[in-house]
Amino acid sequence: MKAGVAKIELAAPPLTAPPLQAFRIPAVIGQELARTLADRIIHLELQPGARLAEDEICTEYHVSRSPVREAFRALESDGLVVRTARRGVRVTPMDQRDLREVYNCRVVLEGLAAREAAENATEADLAAMRTLLDAMTQALKRRQTRVFFDCNVAFTNAIHAASANATLIRIAAGIEKQALRYRYLAHAKTRDMLVVSHAGHGKVFDALVRRDPDAAEREGQASIRRAHAVILSVVEAEWPGGAADRQPSR
Repeated sequence: MKAGVAKIELAAPPLTAPPLQAFRIPAVIGQELARTLADRIIHLELQPGARLAEDEICTEYHVSRSPVREAFRALESDGLVVRTARRGVRVTPMDQRDLREVYNCRVVLEGLAAREAAENATEADLAAMRTLLDAMTQALKRRQTRVFFDCNVAFTNAIHAASANATLIRIAAGIEKQALRYRYLAHAKTRDMLVVSHAGHGKVFDALVRRDPDAAEREGQASIRRAHAVILSVVEAEWPGGAADRQPSR
Protein backbone atom coordinates (compact mmCIF):
# COMPACT_ATOMS: atom_id res chain seq x y z
CA MET A 1 0.00 0.00 0.00
CA LYS A 2 1.35 3.44 -0.95
CA ALA A 3 2.17 5.89 1.81
CA GLY A 4 -0.62 8.29 2.70
CA VAL A 5 -3.39 6.20 1.19
CA ALA A 6 -5.73 4.62 3.71
CA LYS A 7 -6.85 1.08 3.15
CA ILE A 8 -10.62 0.74 2.87
CA GLU A 9 -12.06 -2.47 4.30
CA LEU A 10 -15.18 -3.63 2.50
CA ALA A 11 -17.77 -5.34 4.65
CA ALA A 12 -18.43 -8.93 3.66
CA PRO A 13 -21.89 -9.47 2.20
CA PRO A 14 -24.39 -11.07 4.57
CA LEU A 15 -24.79 -14.81 4.27
CA THR A 16 -28.56 -14.50 4.44
CA ALA A 17 -30.93 -11.77 3.28
CA PRO A 18 -32.27 -9.46 6.02
CA PRO A 19 -35.88 -9.96 7.08
CA LEU A 20 -38.48 -8.08 5.03
CA GLN A 21 -39.32 -5.63 7.77
CA ALA A 22 -40.51 -2.95 5.32
CA PHE A 23 -43.35 -5.16 4.10
CA ARG A 24 -46.22 -4.91 6.57
CA ILE A 25 -49.32 -6.91 5.75
CA PRO A 26 -51.56 -4.81 8.05
CA ALA A 27 -50.68 -1.70 6.00
CA VAL A 28 -51.69 -3.44 2.79
CA ILE A 29 -54.98 -4.51 4.34
CA GLY A 30 -55.39 -1.01 5.75
CA GLN A 31 -55.02 0.56 2.31
CA GLU A 32 -57.62 -1.75 0.81
CA LEU A 33 -59.95 -1.15 3.74
CA ALA A 34 -59.51 2.61 3.32
CA ARG A 35 -60.40 2.29 -0.37
CA THR A 36 -63.53 0.28 0.46
CA LEU A 37 -64.69 2.68 3.17
CA ALA A 38 -63.95 5.69 0.96
CA ASP A 39 -66.15 4.20 -1.76
CA ARG A 40 -68.99 3.76 0.73
CA ILE A 41 -68.58 7.33 2.01
CA ILE A 42 -68.47 8.83 -1.50
CA HIS A 43 -71.63 6.95 -2.50
CA LEU A 44 -73.33 8.01 0.76
CA GLU A 45 -73.75 4.47 2.07
CA LEU A 46 -72.00 5.87 5.13
CA GLN A 47 -73.82 9.11 5.84
CA PRO A 48 -72.27 12.46 6.84
CA GLY A 49 -71.78 12.53 10.58
CA ALA A 50 -72.07 8.74 10.96
CA ARG A 51 -69.84 7.28 13.65
CA LEU A 52 -67.28 4.70 12.54
CA ALA A 53 -66.69 2.39 15.49
CA GLU A 54 -63.36 0.60 15.39
CA ASP A 55 -64.70 -2.66 16.84
CA GLU A 56 -67.66 -2.70 14.43
CA ILE A 57 -65.37 -2.25 11.42
CA CYS A 58 -63.16 -5.06 12.73
CA THR A 59 -66.15 -7.37 12.99
CA GLU A 60 -67.66 -6.41 9.64
CA TYR A 61 -64.45 -6.87 7.64
CA HIS A 62 -62.84 -9.60 9.77
CA VAL A 63 -59.66 -7.65 10.40
CA SER A 64 -57.66 -6.64 13.46
CA ARG A 65 -57.52 -3.15 14.90
CA SER A 66 -54.20 -2.26 13.25
CA PRO A 67 -55.46 -2.05 9.63
CA VAL A 68 -58.63 -0.27 10.80
CA ARG A 69 -56.53 2.43 12.40
CA GLU A 70 -54.39 2.58 9.26
CA ALA A 71 -57.56 3.06 7.20
CA PHE A 72 -58.88 5.76 9.52
CA ARG A 73 -55.62 7.72 9.16
CA ALA A 74 -55.82 7.52 5.37
CA LEU A 75 -59.47 8.60 5.33
CA GLU A 76 -58.71 11.50 7.65
CA SER A 77 -55.89 12.60 5.33
CA ASP A 78 -58.36 12.55 2.41
CA GLY A 79 -60.83 14.68 4.37
CA LEU A 80 -63.48 11.95 4.46
CA VAL A 81 -63.51 11.41 8.24
CA VAL A 82 -62.87 13.60 11.26
CA ARG A 83 -61.54 12.49 14.60
CA THR A 84 -62.55 14.19 17.86
CA ALA A 85 -61.74 13.38 21.46
CA ARG A 86 -65.30 12.74 22.64
CA ARG A 87 -67.10 11.65 19.46
CA GLY A 88 -64.45 9.36 18.02
CA VAL A 89 -64.16 8.89 14.25
CA ARG A 90 -67.08 10.17 12.17
CA VAL A 91 -67.78 10.69 8.50
CA THR A 92 -67.00 14.31 7.66
CA PRO A 93 -70.17 16.44 7.54
CA MET A 94 -71.32 17.98 4.26
CA ASP A 95 -72.39 21.61 4.25
CA GLN A 96 -72.53 24.77 2.20
CA ARG A 97 -69.28 26.18 3.52
CA ASP A 98 -67.27 23.05 2.80
CA LEU A 99 -68.85 22.81 -0.66
CA ARG A 100 -67.93 26.42 -1.42
CA GLU A 101 -64.31 25.87 -0.36
CA VAL A 102 -63.97 22.70 -2.42
CA TYR A 103 -65.51 24.25 -5.52
CA ASN A 104 -63.54 27.48 -5.27
CA CYS A 105 -60.49 25.27 -5.63
CA ARG A 106 -62.04 23.17 -8.39
CA VAL A 107 -62.87 26.19 -10.55
CA VAL A 108 -59.21 27.13 -10.76
CA LEU A 109 -57.85 23.60 -11.05
CA GLU A 110 -60.31 22.33 -13.66
CA GLY A 111 -59.85 25.46 -15.74
CA LEU A 112 -56.08 25.03 -15.69
CA ALA A 113 -56.37 21.31 -16.42
CA ALA A 114 -58.53 22.02 -19.48
CA ARG A 115 -56.13 24.71 -20.70
CA GLU A 116 -53.11 22.43 -20.48
CA ALA A 117 -55.03 19.48 -21.92
CA ALA A 118 -55.79 21.61 -24.98
CA GLU A 119 -52.06 22.06 -25.40
CA ASN A 120 -50.86 18.56 -24.51
CA ALA A 121 -53.61 16.01 -25.19
CA THR A 122 -52.69 13.27 -27.64
CA GLU A 123 -55.05 11.91 -30.26
CA ALA A 124 -55.41 8.81 -28.08
CA ASP A 125 -56.40 11.04 -25.14
CA LEU A 126 -59.07 12.74 -27.24
CA ALA A 127 -60.37 9.43 -28.55
CA ALA A 128 -60.75 8.13 -24.99
CA MET A 129 -62.61 11.29 -23.97
CA ARG A 130 -64.90 11.01 -26.98
CA THR A 131 -65.76 7.44 -25.97
CA LEU A 132 -66.59 8.57 -22.43
CA LEU A 133 -68.68 11.48 -23.72
CA ASP A 134 -70.63 9.11 -25.98
CA ALA A 135 -71.19 6.78 -23.03
CA MET A 136 -72.52 9.71 -20.98
CA THR A 137 -74.89 10.59 -23.82
CA GLN A 138 -76.31 7.08 -23.83
CA ALA A 139 -76.52 6.91 -20.03
CA LEU A 140 -78.36 10.23 -19.96
CA LYS A 141 -80.91 8.97 -22.49
CA ARG A 142 -81.40 5.73 -20.58
CA ARG A 143 -81.48 7.46 -17.17
CA GLN A 144 -78.60 5.32 -15.94
CA THR A 145 -77.45 7.65 -13.20
CA ARG A 146 -74.65 5.50 -11.75
CA VAL A 147 -73.22 4.73 -15.20
CA PHE A 148 -73.32 8.44 -16.07
CA PHE A 149 -71.63 9.36 -12.79
CA ASP A 150 -68.79 6.86 -13.31
CA CYS A 151 -68.21 8.10 -16.88
CA ASN A 152 -68.36 11.70 -15.68
CA VAL A 153 -65.64 11.06 -13.11
CA ALA A 154 -63.54 9.18 -15.67
CA PHE A 155 -63.87 12.09 -18.13
CA THR A 156 -62.63 14.56 -15.51
CA ASN A 157 -59.70 12.29 -14.69
CA ALA A 158 -58.91 11.94 -18.40
CA ILE A 159 -58.60 15.72 -18.71
CA HIS A 160 -56.27 15.78 -15.71
CA ALA A 161 -54.10 13.07 -17.24
CA ALA A 162 -54.06 14.79 -20.64
CA SER A 163 -52.84 18.01 -19.03
CA ALA A 164 -49.51 16.22 -18.41
CA ASN A 165 -49.10 18.44 -15.33
CA ALA A 166 -48.00 16.17 -12.50
CA THR A 167 -48.33 18.89 -9.85
CA LEU A 168 -51.87 19.75 -10.92
CA ILE A 169 -52.84 16.07 -10.92
CA ARG A 170 -51.47 15.64 -7.41
CA ILE A 171 -53.25 18.72 -6.04
CA ALA A 172 -56.55 17.83 -7.75
CA ALA A 173 -56.39 14.33 -6.31
CA GLY A 174 -56.09 15.87 -2.85
CA ILE A 175 -59.60 17.32 -2.99
CA GLU A 176 -61.15 14.91 -5.46
CA LYS A 177 -62.65 12.54 -2.89
CA GLN A 178 -64.24 15.40 -0.99
CA ALA A 179 -65.76 16.73 -4.21
CA LEU A 180 -66.99 13.30 -5.27
CA ARG A 181 -69.44 13.09 -2.35
CA TYR A 182 -71.13 16.29 -3.44
CA ARG A 183 -71.08 15.30 -7.08
CA TYR A 184 -72.65 11.92 -6.36
CA LEU A 185 -75.32 13.44 -4.10
CA ALA A 186 -76.41 15.83 -6.85
CA HIS A 187 -76.35 13.07 -9.50
CA ALA A 188 -78.55 10.90 -7.31
CA LYS A 189 -81.01 13.67 -6.43
CA THR A 190 -81.58 15.63 -9.63
CA ARG A 191 -81.36 15.04 -13.36
CA ASP A 192 -80.27 18.66 -13.70
CA MET A 193 -76.80 17.62 -12.54
CA LEU A 194 -76.49 15.11 -15.38
CA VAL A 195 -77.69 17.62 -17.98
CA VAL A 196 -75.36 20.36 -16.75
CA SER A 197 -72.36 18.02 -16.55
CA HIS A 198 -72.97 16.57 -20.00
CA ALA A 199 -73.29 19.98 -21.62
CA GLY A 200 -70.22 21.32 -19.82
CA HIS A 201 -68.03 18.39 -20.76
CA GLY A 202 -69.18 18.68 -24.36
CA LYS A 203 -68.09 22.32 -24.58
CA VAL A 204 -64.74 21.58 -22.95
CA PHE A 205 -64.16 18.68 -25.33
CA ASP A 206 -64.93 20.84 -28.37
CA ALA A 207 -62.31 23.34 -27.19
CA LEU A 208 -59.77 20.56 -26.71
CA VAL A 209 -60.37 19.25 -30.23
CA ARG A 210 -59.84 22.79 -31.60
CA ARG A 211 -56.65 23.07 -29.53
CA ASP A 212 -57.95 26.33 -28.06
CA PRO A 213 -56.46 26.74 -24.54
CA ASP A 214 -58.32 29.98 -23.74
CA ALA A 215 -61.71 28.51 -24.65
CA ALA A 216 -60.93 25.26 -22.83
CA GLU A 217 -60.07 27.08 -19.62
CA ARG A 218 -63.12 29.34 -19.91
CA GLU A 219 -65.49 26.44 -20.54
CA GLY A 220 -63.87 24.32 -17.82
CA GLN A 221 -64.40 27.02 -15.22
CA ALA A 222 -67.94 27.75 -16.41
CA SER A 223 -68.82 24.05 -16.19
CA ILE A 224 -67.63 23.85 -12.59
CA ARG A 225 -69.54 26.99 -11.61
CA ARG A 226 -72.77 25.64 -13.11
CA ALA A 227 -72.27 22.30 -11.37
CA HIS A 228 -71.62 24.10 -8.09
CA ALA A 229 -74.92 25.95 -8.37
CA VAL A 230 -76.85 22.71 -8.89
CA ILE A 231 -75.06 20.93 -6.04
CA LEU A 232 -75.62 23.88 -3.69
CA SER A 233 -79.36 23.76 -4.30
CA VAL A 234 -79.36 20.05 -3.45
CA VAL A 235 -77.27 20.52 -0.30
CA GLU A 236 -79.54 23.33 0.92
CA ALA A 237 -82.59 21.12 0.34
CA GLU A 238 -81.02 18.12 2.09
CA TRP A 239 -79.74 19.98 5.13
CA PRO A 240 -81.88 23.09 5.72
CA GLY A 241 -80.17 25.54 8.02
CA GLY A 242 -76.79 23.93 7.47
CA ALA A 243 -77.41 20.91 9.70
CA ALA A 244 -74.89 18.95 7.71
CA ASP A 245 -74.24 16.16 10.20
CA ARG A 246 -77.83 14.92 9.95
CA GLN A 247 -78.74 12.29 7.44
CA PRO A 248 -80.20 13.61 4.19
CA SER A 249 -83.95 13.74 3.82
CA ARG A 250 -85.57 10.87 1.93
